Amino acid sequence: MKLLLSLVPLAVTYYTFTFGRWALRKGLRRGAIGIFMLAAFTLALVVYALYFKEYF
Repeated sequence: MKLLLSLVPLAVTYYTFTFGRWALRKGLRRGAIGIFMLAAFTLALVVYALYFKEYF
């Protein structure tokens, strides 16, 4: 069930990461670093919410 819930955020993380690679190839280094940080934050938030946060 947790894997199913994480599919959409993982797809968003992958899309964001590939956009960061594109930005890096275009010479937008600072923007690419920010995009990579956003992708990492998204992935960390999903892992935290699904595996480490205790409910009630």
